[in-house]
Amino acid sequence: MARAHGGLANAGKVRKQTPKVTKQQKSRSVTGRAALRAQYKKFFCSDQLMFNGKAISPNSFILRKKRGLVAE
Repeated sequence: MARAHGGLANAGKVRKQTPKVTKQQKSRSVTGRAALRAQYKKFFCSDQLMFNGKAISPNSFILRKKRGLVAE
C-alpha cells in the first residue's frame, strides 16, 4: 500500500492557511458574432500592428512595451 508523505493529519494545510478572498464582479464578456468581430478588429484592423513598415504580431514585445504591459 502506498504511503502518504507527511501523514494524513496535515492534509489541506495550505488551503486552510490561505486567506479567503471574495469574488469580484466582472463585466460581461461579449460572445458570438460580437466576439468574432472584436477578434477580427484586434488582429487585422489595428493601425498599431506596423513597425518600420513591417507587420508585427499583436503580442509582440514592442506593442506590449507601448501599452505598458512589460516591466522594465
